[in-house]
Amino acid sequence: MTEFYFVRHGQTTINRRKAFNGGLSDSPLTTLGVTAAQEVGQALSSVQFTQVLASSMPRAVATANWIMAANEFRAQTPLQPVAGLREMKLGQWDGRTVAEVNDDARVEIYMTDTVRFDAEVASVIGSETYRAALTRSLAVIQTARATYPTGKILVVGHGIIFLLLLNTLVGVRFSDLRHHKIVKNATVTKLVTRDGKNFEKRFWGLPAADLSDFIQNNSKK
Repeated sequence: MTEFYFVRHGQTTINRRKAFNGGLSDSPLTTLGVTAAQEVGQALSSVQFTQVLASSMPRAVATANWIMAANEFRAQTPLQPVAGLREMKLGQWDGRTVAEVNDDARVEIYMTDTVRFDAEVASVIGSETYRAALTRSLAVIQTARATYPTGKILVVGHGIIFLLLLNTLVGVRFSDLRHHKIVKNATVTKLVTRDGKNFEKRFWGLPAADLSDFIQNNSKK
C-alpha cells in the first residue's frame, strides 16, 4: 500500500491579498505561512517518508523545507522539486485580485465549471486548462506510486492543483470538480492506494492542531 500525504503550501503574501495565486506568480510565505508549515512539520516529524515531492514553485519548496526541517528522517529523504505539481497557470489573471480582473462573468465560470472554463475562457485569458493541469499532476502521482508501491510519500502543492487532483483520485467526475472546496493553506490530506487506481481517504484538509492527535490515535490501531 502507498500512503500519500498531501500538504498545501503555507499562506503567501498573494494569498493574503486574496489575489489569484496561479502558476505564473509567486510570493514569499507570510509569517503565518511559515509558522503553519512548521507546525505541520512537527505533527509529521515521526513519519518516515520514502519520497518528498514538491511543486517546483518557491512557495511550495519553502513549505516542504519547513516541514522536513522537523522530521526525524530528513537526511534520508531529499526533497525533489517537480514541475508537474506547479499551480495551474492563470494567464492574465495571475497575481491580480477579482476586482483588478474586472470580469465577473468569466470569473464565475472559473469558480464553478471546469468544462466551460476550458472551452470558453482559458484561451481568452491565456490560461492553462483545468484538464491539462489535472493530467500533468496525475502523472506525478502515478509515477510515484509505481516507483514506491509500499512507500509513504509527502506531496507539497497548491490549492487548485489539489482541488483537481485529490478529488479525481477519490472518484469525483471532471465536470463536478469545481463543486468541491479548496483545501486551506498548510493543511494535510492523506490518501492511500493498493493498486494505483482506487484511493481511500484517511483524512482530508486537517490543520496541524488536529493532525497530531489523529496520527497518535491511529498509530495504536
